[in-house]
Amino acid sequence: MQTDQELIENVKNNNDNDSLVEIINRHSGVYHGMVDRFLSGDKNIEDRDNILQEKEFTIYSSVLKYDPSRGAKFTTYLANEAKWKCLNVLTRNKKFQKCSLDDMIKQPQYEGGFKVHENHEIFSLFQKFLDKEKDKRVKKIIDMRYNGVSNKLTPWRKIAKSLGMSIQGVINIHNRYLSKFQKESENYV
Repeated sequence: MQTDQELIENVKNNNDNDSLVEIINRHSGVYHGMVDRFLSGDKNIEDRDNILQEKEFTIYSSVLKYDPSRGAKFTTYLANEAKWKCLNVLTRNKKFQKCSLDDMIKQPQYEGGFKVHENHEIFSLFQKFLDKEKDKRVKKIIDMRYNGVSNKLTPWRKIAKSLGMSIQGVINIHNRYLSKFQKESENYV
């Protein structure tokens, strides 16, 4: 039986798919364990499922980035990669509350004889800011992420692949734009 290091070298040097499959089979439990540890609970089910869907890609990218000269075993390195993915999700969730576009567009209740159009105004303001955005990637990312036919969020990995970017790069652009919009929209409220 080959060691982890031999399998990793086969993947890096020879693009050996069998070695990659073996690494994935050996270390899926470590990945699942870290995700379950950090994203347990009902409110994290969607994020947990998304990160678990990215398991094979994460293990593959960890294989490519792993440097044994730093003194850590591959299992430790992979566990840290999974942990940081989870912590990034938790941090993002603290900063940005999730809401569907349907929730933003729903016709508001009557209040004092007048319809309150606050959600519609926020959505309209969001569209205006998006139209003014100079970075064309932002428009593509927002459109791909939220304008799906199935009314579900498009996974980050699909957006990243479509744009030829890293997943984290796409998430960073998305989050930077939402922060910018949030700060600017506070001036309009």
